[in-house]
Amino acid sequence: MRSALISSLILPDMCIKCNKCKHILFKMSHKWKGFKTLTRATDALNAFISSLKLKPLDSESVELDFALNRVLAENVIAKGDIPPFDRAAMDGYALRAEDTYGASHHSPVVLRVIGEISAGEPAELEVRPGEAVRINTGAALPRGANAVVEVENAEESGGMVRIYEQVPPFRNVSRKGEDVRAGEVLLEEGTLIGPFELGLLASLNKKEVLVRKKPAVYMISTGQEIIELGEHEIPGKIVNSNRWLVKGIVEEHGGSFFYVGIVADDVEKLAEKIEDCGEADIIVTSGGTSVGVSDLVPDALERMGAKIIVHGVGVMPGKPTLLAVLPDGRPFIGLPGYPVSTVVAALLFLVPLIERLLGIRGERVINVLKARLKGKVPSRPGILHFARVKLERKGNEWLATPIRISGAGILSSLVKADAFLIIPEDVEGYKEGDVVHVLLFKRYVGI
Repeated sequence: MRSALISSLILPDMCIKCNKCKHILFKMSHKWKGFKTLTRATDALNAFISSLKLKPLDSESVELDFALNRVLAENVIAKGDIPPFDRAAMDGYALRAEDTYGASHHSPVVLRVIGEISAGEPAELEVRPGEAVRINTGAALPRGANAVVEVENAEESGGMVRIYEQVPPFRNVSRKGEDVRAGEVLLEEGTLIGPFELGLLASLNKKEVLVRKKPAVYMISTGQEIIELGEHEIPGKIVNSNRWLVKGIVEEHGGSFFYVGIVADDVEKLAEKIEDCGEADIIVTSGGTSVGVSDLVPDALERMGAKIIVHGVGVMPGKPTLLAVLPDGRPFIGLPGYPVSTVVAALLFLVPLIERLLGIRGERVINVLKARLKGKVPSRPGILHFARVKLERKGNEWLATPIRISGAGILSSLVKADAFLIIPEDVEGYKEGDVVHVLLFKRYVGI
């Protein structure tokens, strides 16, 4: 299964209107300092997935209170019918449908009221010819009754009720098993549990459910220039915001996040830290993946005997992304140090791994909106660009104003923007007025 995010980027209809569309075989050029080749994003993910032996994680049982946004590890089969009995779908009178034949407002049928049944009470009464039972919505239908006349079409007085409507059998009756039949597979393994699934599980009286364990993502930050949140600020140092970015992305997509700490620019210590992540399903680092003197992640991996699958991806921001397989077969992702690059790389490569380990059925549905550009957005051929845009509604259309086209370190641009404008590799930018698709990353836009 490919990432739905990447899959959406290569669809032809992503480019509704552009200056030029060329299919470009991307090769390395002198402009990309230090990288001999840059791999297309789709090719990078496919190569990475192919090199791994990923399968859904083991299961664990959780109480229904904690099942929201978890992934089922079993088929859920109905043990009985729902509803378990015929029940009234309206307030009114339970009766025999044949007793109402010929009834009208001019010539009502008169029946004797023999009692009342409320929701939750046992239906101990039996309706015989010429009789009716006052009944509430959800109450079990009494024996002998096969229909309900709503209260608006009846008039009760002195123990008798006038019926002003002729009804067929099972009018206003919710039949036994109408919702669920015994033995029916209601939810399949790999289903993501949302509010609707949660309600259905409760209706089946399941207090616990078998779900996939959350993938454990261990993160190591690199670089002597970063400090932790709450530490005394020192000139030349920056707070480790990437830790919190990755934590949010991991947990939002169903994983468990574990932070290992900061490793300064030391190859041996970094290799030791990676090897110490024994309980991790996925290991990620932040920073140290480019080609500078202090970018030591590739060296640490080589020292460990890891296999580097991709180093350098044709995506901006996010070019220095590194994808590797550790000696024990576990996936390793070297995220770039700049915050926006970290976000893009995590969405493109980390999220698909989490989804595979969870065994989620189907592909993620991404939230795409059509908008008209309020500014020019250039791009380099052969590179998948993620430009940040701000959205506003004008009349019946959305307008997208570019916030940042470049600037992988400008974290505030993600907060100010509402969506990514994704420019495919074979598109040489967009001009003002072009209608494009944007990928929303906020629930509420246009503020």
